[in-house]
Amino acid sequence: MRRIAFINEKGGTCKTTLCVNMAAWLALRRARRVLLCDLDTQGHAGKSLGLDVRGLEPTAREWLDGAAPFEAVVRPTPIPGLDLVPANKDLAGFPVAAAGDPVREARLAERLAAVPPGRYDLILMDAPPSLSLVTENVLWAATEIVMPVVLTYLALDGAAEIMASLSRLAERRGAAPRVTMVVPALYRKTQLADEILAKLRERFPRELARTPLGWAVKIDEAQSHGKTIFEYAPASSAARMLGALADELLERDPGPAGGG
Repeated sequence: MRRIAFINEKGGTCKTTLCVNMAAWLALRRARRVLLCDLDTQGHAGKSLGLDVRGLEPTAREWLDGAAPFEAVVRPTPIPGLDLVPANKDLAGFPVAAAGDPVREARLAERLAAVPPGRYDLILMDAPPSLSLVTENVLWAATEIVMPVVLTYLALDGAAEIMASLSRLAERRGAAPRVTMVVPALYRKTQLADEILAKLRERFPRELARTPLGWAVKIDEAQSHGKTIFEYAPASSAARMLGALADELLERDPGPAGGG
């Protein structure tokens, strides 16, 4: 089963947008059984699917703590075939609660290993936008990484930080998730954007996605209504871009040797 983390150690990279909408496309249009794990205290994955996560319990926090089983935490979404493990601000307390656990960075991997075999085809994880114990858990649990990079020079720093984190994990553990896809995000046809795109192509010649995610107001509108782009504006250019990226992710399946 593929366990794919959407991650960049910088905020505002379209990480949640990609994770939620690609999960929805895979469930809606490709008949995959998908589990979406929200591991960000903002709870934006749940909000993007129309769920009011404020005060919600149990959530990812209780699941990681061992206070609630998977079946009590997982929730169906309006998208058939797509389930959600929601999060909210309570997740901020996880690092303190887990501080005494010598293998605290493996909590998420342990919880995912207990999900009934064959229940899902893919697990997609929306990671926090900064390095933390939760981020370490995501990296430990993932078999693959999707890394969105907004086409600004500061966003390149976030990409560099992720690669450094993967190197440290490989040194410590002997293995690390592979970078399956690097997605240029908020693309506009400018000289600066094309320069940064060229740098990404040089650094990630195999991993760079064929389809950049351009800026699209329909995405913001869909999120404001608690809907995916495929529910809100299925014929829009944004829906075509996100659908193409999700299909490319399916094509990049590493197979049994790399998938976990």
